[in-house]
This record gives sequence, C-alpha cells and structure tokens, in this order.
Amino acid sequence: MTFITGLKDINKLIEGKINQDTGSKTRWFKLEDGQSAKIRFMNELDADSKFYDESRGLAIVVKEHTNPKDYRKKAIDTMESEGRDWAEEQHRKDPKAGWKGRFRFYINAILDNSIDDPYVVVWSMGVAKSPTFDIIREYAMETEGITNMSWRVKRNGRGTETSYLLIPGERDREPFDWSRYKAYPLEMAVNKIPYVDQESYYLGYDNPLTSPNAEW
Repeated sequence: MTFITGLKDINKLIEGKINQDTGSKTRWFKLEDGQSAKIRFMNELDADSKFYDESRGLAIVVKEHTNPKDYRKKAIDTMESEGRDWAEEQHRKDPKAGWKGRFRFYINAILDNSIDDPYVVVWSMGVAKSPTFDIIREYAMETEGITNMSWRVKRNGRGTETSYLLIPGERDREPFDWSRYKAYPLEMAVNKIPYVDQESYYLGYDNPLTSPNAEW
C-alpha cells in the first residue's frame, strides 16, 4: 500500500508485519532551535477514534527515498504502483550508499507560535526510532484520540541533531471550533515522481519550480 492509515496497519508496520518493499503547495511545520509553540493535530491516526472526523481525515505513513547527498530530494517509493523505483535500484546496487527507503509520517496541525495567527501546517517526521512519533502513536492507542487537546512542542538542535519535546495539554472541555481551519490533502503534500522522471529529480536535473513540495 502506498499510503498507510489506521492504527491497525501503522502498528503492523512498526512490528514489521507490513512488507517494506512492497503540482500543489504545502506549508510545512517549522520551528527554530529552542523555539516552542502550541500545536493541535487535525488528523486522527485511526477512524475508530472518538474524535475522528471524515472531513479532516487520517494521518498517513508513506515509504520514501531520499538523496543521501541532498535531504530535500525525497519521493514516494513506486515499486508497488509502477513495479520499479530508481532510488530502490540504487539501494540494491549498493546497500551502503544511503538510498534505502524509509517510512515517514505526515499529519495536519494548527500551529500557534504566539507571533502569527494560528495556521495550518503539515508535519512530517520519520517513523523508525522517532521519540516524537512514538509519543503520538502511543497516546492514540492509550486514549480516545489526539485531536481533542492542544500540545506543547519545543525544538532542540539543528539539522540531523534535531529533536522535539512534545507534551500533551489539558483535554478540551468544550468541542473545538474547526470551522476556521481546513486540513490539507496529505496525499498531495508528498512527492509522487513517476519512474521516468526519478533519476533527473533525485540528481537535480528537474525544474525546482515544479516541485509539489514547494512552500505556500
């Protein structure tokens, strides 16, 4: 499956029970080193959640490849959809070259940085060995959902040494007013590059203005 949704399938992925080989603009979650903010998740992890709303949908997990020399160049693995993937071919030629596919988690959230008016962002994070993702997943499994409260998030570090402290806040006493915010279609937030264009994309031959992951 290209997009993995629902706690059942996400847990299968974490437990190794899912086979790992099987032109829109997005505003991305971003904090500076040491900066903290309030955040409210818009998507649940499972349709069985008490607070799931079809209009906001579910968070997704996708398998992606990243150019080991340019982390900005990442795209969904197309082995399932096309039967071939250029980055996967590079990984099989040389497993140590850094082209191995990895799963990433995407979720809509309302970010309140105390500077701008709260706005919708897409937060992307790794799945494997990610304390932040583990907190979200464990909380979704142990409670009724993750969208019925605000969270406090703080960034520590830079680049590959970045980590996020994520703390759940008090649960809503009254239903939250979602009418001012619209969740972004997560399937459109990820890079889906056809096999025929993947080599040029990963190696920088494409036109950066056409990248679907450009910021709003």
